[in-house]
Amino acid sequence: MPAISFSHVSFSYTSAPLLESINLTVCDDERVCVVGPNGSGKSTLLRLATGELSPDHGTVSVPGQHGPPAADSEESTATSIEGYLDAVCAETLDALDRFERMGEAIAQAGAETGSLAEEYDSLLTRLESLEAWNLPARRAEALAGLGLGRVDTGRLVSSLSPGQRGRLEIAALLLSAGQALVLDEPTNHLDAGSSSYLSEMMVSWPGPVLFSSHDRAFIDEVATAVVDLDTAPWQALATASGDSGPMGAYRCAGRYSDYLVEKAHARSSHRSLHQRQQEQRRKLVRHRRDSEIVGHSGAAPRTEARMARKFYADRAQRVSTRRQTQDDRRLEALASTEVRRPRSYDLQLRLTEPAPRTGMAVSARSAAVPGRLAPVTVDVMAGEHLLVTGANGSGKSTLLTWMGRRSAPTEDSVGSLTVSGSVLRIPQHLPKLGDPGVDENVWTEGIGDRGRGALHPRLWNRPISELSDGNQRRVQLALAAAAGPEVLVVDEPTNYLDLDALEMLEAALRTWTGTLIVASHDRWLIEHWWGRRLHLR
Repeated sequence: MPAISFSHVSFSYTSAPLLESINLTVCDDERVCVVGPNGSGKSTLLRLATGELSPDHGTVSVPGQHGPPAADSEESTATSIEGYLDAVCAETLDALDRFERMGEAIAQAGAETGSLAEEYDSLLTRLESLEAWNLPARRAEALAGLGLGRVDTGRLVSSLSPGQRGRLEIAALLLSAGQALVLDEPTNHLDAGSSSYLSEMMVSWPGPVLFSSHDRAFIDEVATAVVDLDTAPWQALATASGDSGPMGAYRCAGRYSDYLVEKAHARSSHRSLHQRQQEQRRKLVRHRRDSEIVGHSGAAPRTEARMARKFYADRAQRVSTRRQTQDDRRLEALASTEVRRPRSYDLQLRLTEPAPRTGMAVSARSAAVPGRLAPVTVDVMAGEHLLVTGANGSGKSTLLTWMGRRSAPTEDSVGSLTVSGSVLRIPQHLPKLGDPGVDENVWTEGIGDRGRGALHPRLWNRPISELSDGNQRRVQLALAAAAGPEVLVVDEPTNYLDLDALEMLEAALRTWTGTLIVASHDRWLIEHWWGRRLHLR
């Protein structure tokens, strides 16, 4: 089967290229995960693979890529779930219908089948390749595996939540007749069970798989290689070896764990190389400066001693000139292989430490919302860190919304929930006008210096809507840090963030002395959580 192929691909939205000199091949049974800092072009690269975008330069080849229509498109939302999936599986359903009609035609023709039999055999082969015989079972399995098994397929797609639409679209892609699988952040809005199902499906996919994800556990399970769009450390090492050509992407073979080791080594080598080169440059500059100090002949030679001084001065001048020339050549040679100072994409979130407190910070007594949240009783002491887990629909977001608003989310809510001290909630969704800290000024003119440490300075005064999803998430975190709450409630904190930012965010939260309530599906975070846990059923 042909591979997914990028050859010398470049793409830009503005005058500055976003992607440049991308060379990438994904063969059968390969599952390649694209990673990189927020705004580095991961989603753009995948949109080039699906044909939504066309490269400015170079070529993109993807076998049999004709993915399903977006579940949130106007056409899709106007139909039912069943109708949407029927449209996705139209090729298979049409082939089954033709096969049935052809079987009837052959039966009526008797022995005079001729070319009809050949067409029948060809269609049979095609149906087998499409796994048409078990299509109903595969549809049911995909919906159930992605947490939609109990949803009435007669419902309009427009009635589904954004998360449900995203899962429906993934189900459609798994059922489509495409040979290549291209997915952008597929585990967003998936609980642990659905994520495990998707992992199994992708591992067993027969064709090439190209995806992006911030889900570290998922990447570790699925990926056979990681392609990093942050090529700085490897570009530096290549430059030092005499290869100054642009490196659009760097491929690391193996699992995510292997990638972490390889990148850590590359970054360490980059830092050491930069330090050695700078020390070498300083030594050469000092040596050249010393070489400029030469003897002077003084007055015209009238005595033998003065003539001797002039001889040695002239010789010193010649030696000095030769040394300067040699130093200039060495500096020029160094400049051709000199690497830039290592960049850092670390999220340096500076959470304001609250004043020391004792006593109860959060107290819930049989707090429940019919149909959305089963009764919850929990006490959280000041300074405690609590992780809330549970399947989609178990009420995690409902519980955190109650905490953040300090009021029951619906009129039919029962029980009680109280929060002591100032509280701030970071919702699961990206920032919207009217969210805490997101007033008209911030929305249109940017976050300003409150983004210090969380956002690159060039983005401080950029409208929120113009930022990438990951940088919008950083804005939310920076605003929360600037507000200095005593109780911080965060719904799915790892959504949208790049991998480096995830590590630094978790480090910042881990050491914060305030009261922290986190809801998450992130299996990596769950596995490495440092505080108390509350599981909702």
